Amino acid sequence: MTKIDPPYDDLPARERAGRRILAVTEEELQRIILDIHDGPVQKLFAALSQIELLGRLDVRAEPGTFALASGLQNLARLLEGSLAEIRSGLGTFRPPGFRHRPLVSVLRGLVMQHEASTGVRVELTVEGEVPSVGVPVKIALYRILQEALSNATRHAEVDRLEIHLTGEDGWVVLRVSDAGRGFDPPPLEGPLATEREEHIGLRGMRDRAELVAGRFRLTSRPGEGTRIEVRVPGDG
Repeated sequence: MTKIDPPYDDLPARERAGRRILAVTEEELQRIILDIHDGPVQKLFAALSQIELLGRLDVRAEPGTFALASGLQNLARLLEGSLAEIRSGLGTFRPPGFRHRPLVSVLRGLVMQHEASTGVRVELTVEGEVPSVGVPVKIALYRILQEALSNATRHAEVDRLEIHLTGEDGWVVLRVSDAGRGFDPPPLEGPLATEREEHIGLRGMRDRAELVAGRFRLTSRPGEGTRIEVRVPGDG
C-alpha cells in the first residue's frame, strides 16, 4: 500500500511550515543540480573533447608544436579531474527516491554510497519496529545522516562508524557514533548558540531536526569520540 503523508492541516503550524520548507529546499537543490549538469558540465565536456582532438594532431608538422601538445594534455587532465569531482559532488545530492522508498531503505542506500566513496566501514543496525514517516522527515534524517557521516570521515580520523536506527514510544531515533578524535562542541541552542561559519553543518543538522518537530543532540569530548542523536516523531 502506498504511504500517504499526513495532511498538513492536521499538524501544528510550526511543523507544517517546517515540512514545507524541507520539501521546497530539496526541490530547489535538485533543480540546481539539473542546471549544473545540463549547463556548465556539458560545456566542460565539449571543451575537453576539443582539447583531446587538438592533442591528437600530428606534432611533427610544425616546429614547437610538441610543447603545445604537451600543454593540451595537461589541460585535458585538469578538466577530467574537475569533471570527476563535479560528478562525484552531484551524485552526493542525487535524490534517493524519498517518496517511494521506506526510510530504512533510503538510509541503507546512503550508507552503501558512503562506504563505496570513502572506504570507511559503516555499521547500520536497525532495532525493533521503526515508525513510518513522511517525505519531509525522510529528507531531514537523510541530510542529517549525510552531514554526520561527512563530518566523521573528515574530522574524526576513524575507519569505522556505528549507526543505530530504532523506534522508541512513537519516535524515530537515529544515533551516529564514532571512537575518533572528538572535540569540544560549540553551543547550538540559546543566546550563545554559535553562528561561526565552520559550524554551519552542525547548525544545519539541528535546524533540520527542529523543522520536523524533532530533537538534535551532540555529545563529544577530545579523545572520546562523538555521538549524535536525532529524535523525530513518527506518523501515527
